[in-house]
Amino acid sequence: MPRILVVDDQPDSLLAARAALVAAGHVCVLAADGERALELLTGGGFDAIVLDPTMPLHDGWPVMAACTVPVVVLSNVPVPAASSVVPKPFLPADLVAAVGAALAG
Repeated sequence: MPRILVVDDQPDSLLAARAALVAAGHVCVLAADGERALELLTGGGFDAIVLDPTMPLHDGWPVMAACTVPVVVLSNVPVPAASSVVPKPFLPADLVAAVGAALAG
């Protein structure tokens, strides 16, 4: 099963993303800020990251810079370095499709 790191400061978004991705057969690890995400990334083992880069504390931009796996961005701001951008608020099916496409390469 693909292992996905989900990073967002909004608890509702974290829980909704986890629910959608777990239902699609993924294993999810959650982080509420960029600092925790960077800690988790040092251990490796993630196949993709779902990330809100514009969090108020410890934002996600350093996380994107450190990534060696596909990144699906949850944002209303275009991010050229992302594998794809899913606008917030997101539809679960859109997130699952974006992660699936990112994993497929």
